[in-house]
Amino acid sequence: MEIAKKEYICAQDIVDYVATPEVQQQLGTRARGIHVRTARWWLHKLSWRYQQKKKGMYIDGHEREDVVEYRKGFVKRWREYERHFIIYGNNGNIVSTPTGFPVPQGVQFRLILVTHDESMFYENDRRKTLWINHDTKAVAEKKGEGQSIMVSDFLTSEWGRLKDGEE
Repeated sequence: MEIAKKEYICAQDIVDYVATPEVQQQLGTRARGIHVRTARWWLHKLSWRYQQKKKGMYIDGHEREDVVEYRKGFVKRWREYERHFIIYGNNGNIVSTPTGFPVPQGVQFRLILVTHDESMFYENDRRKTLWINHDTKAVAEKKGEGQSIMVSDFLTSEWGRLKDGEE
């Protein structure tokens, strides 16, 4: 159970634990290490099963009342703005051209949709299958899998990737 506090446990962890000087001293003078198969056998005997992690609820606040209201307002604004975008077909040809977007100064201008594309790469992808004790319950957890790097880009249908100079 001490090893399992790290959340993930594998049979090799048991082998390494038994090989520590403290455990070897407790086992006596004839002590020797154990094989991975022996560790798996004991994990099974002690009601641990190698299976998918039990999924709890994610905690991220996406259902908060203020967030829901903001999203409703965003969708309403989006529908208005969408009528003022140039629409392209699957082959890249212009399907419709709007007359422009009115502003209080009396001029009209086109809206150009700028999208944000991103990918996240994690230092350690979360393991999906692990040894779980039969008493283990699903717990709420934060989204994310530790240290990560995000790669992002801004894209437009008219100009492609947005960039600064030659970068």
